[in-house]
Amino acid sequence: MCTAPIYLKERCSMQSESNNCDSEQFSREKATKMPMQTSLKPVVESPNVRYSEETIEADYEYENTRCSKDENGVLKVFPMKTLITFRTQRKVPKLGLMLVGWGGNNGSTVTGAIIANKHQMSWNTKEGVVKANYFGSITQASTVLIGKDYDGKDVYIPMKELLPMVNPNDIILDGWDISGLNLAQAMERARVLDYNLQEKLRPYMEKMKPRAAIYDPDFIAANQDERADNVLQTKDKWEQVTQVRKDIRDFKAK
Repeated sequence: MCTAPIYLKERCSMQSESNNCDSEQFSREKATKMPMQTSLKPVVESPNVRYSEETIEADYEYENTRCSKDENGVLKVFPMKTLITFRTQRKVPKLGLMLVGWGGNNGSTVTGAIIANKHQMSWNTKEGVVKANYFGSITQASTVLIGKDYDGKDVYIPMKELLPMVNPNDIILDGWDISGLNLAQAMERARVLDYNLQEKLRPYMEKMKPRAAIYDPDFIAANQDERADNVLQTKDKWEQVTQVRKDIRDFKAK
């Protein structure tokens, strides 16, 4: 949430025979400037922005300078302008995310967070009931100042409303890990999420299992060796690459 100060101006004319201001003697002017927040998607009215059913196109003029010395040693500065056109598809595509080390602390926590938000989970903690949210997410929880209205008030919108953007709840997850634990077991091993939340996530995450991963001891910490039970058997580098590419194709075909 964004806040702004409230400006208050007061003036009071007091008669010498009275220490109090009555309604006729007291004039109060309030100039309140509070930010406006809206969840509506903005429409830019500008010749530099064009909307169609499929795309949003925006022209941006990038200004720069180039410098060079002439034959007399005089430094010449040349202002330059480059026109850049950004084109954004209005239809949000299907998004998949394949994580290397899906069963690690980060992978299992991200997976749990997305599932908890998707199913609007709540759980008990020692501080009370907590509801899943995306607090801390730049795109989902922050607002952006886009200008002022005609009263001079700042106008903010959620960053996720600036342009068509994938909802994190719709992200499809997959990935690899050298450990064969399912994601529920990986979440328990990570010890990041509250126990009550883990219990609610377990039915969803125990169905998720990482794909076999490439294991090269030269690039992985030695203390990970004991959990490396889900690795590609071939040591041939090209065969490993071929398998990973196949995994990606299989995932995209889902």
